[in-house]
Amino acid sequence: MIEIFWTKNKDVHRKTEILLERKSGKSFEIKRTKNGKPYIEGNPLFFSISHSQGRALIAICDKPVGVDLEPNDKGGRLKKHEHVLNRFTEREKIWIGDGLAFFFLNWVCKEAYIKMKGGTLAHDLKRLEYADYKLYADGREADCGYAARTDLRVGTYAVCAEGYSDDELSYCPIKLFRLRKGEKL
Repeated sequence: MIEIFWTKNKDVHRKTEILLERKSGKSFEIKRTKNGKPYIEGNPLFFSISHSQGRALIAICDKPVGVDLEPNDKGGRLKKHEHVLNRFTEREKIWIGDGLAFFFLNWVCKEAYIKMKGGTLAHDLKRLEYADYKLYADGREADCGYAARTDLRVGTYAVCAEGYSDDELSYCPIKLFRLRKGEKL
């Protein structure tokens, strides 16, 4: 089971708690790993949150999951991201060319993978490569399913989940978060 929700960034952590309570049917305690990744102790649900420029995505799954979001950068230039591009491989730079769309697909896929694994950008970014719509970790194809795309409502996003195929994640719809009767932020 994997579900992805989009919402305004306001109260995103409370909205995540509400979604987790709906799925688990009980209250829980959210803890954090030493790297800061939130998790639920004693509950078989995994989740990931990404928020940027007033929008947020929440992924809830029965297996480790990571999600990342970057807003659509209308009229932006790749040049302003050169400090990050310097960390990319030659193959990635060729694939990205001078297009922001491929740059953001690359970035969100890597960050979603790092979140799924509970790692950090500082440690894990250099281990990853995303080019030609394929994600590699330590030189091998990534050990997870992943999907990256652009959605006009949300922006460019990626989801990575252990135990899922790329196709399963590619066809996972994004749902709008809505409060149900009796739920409060």
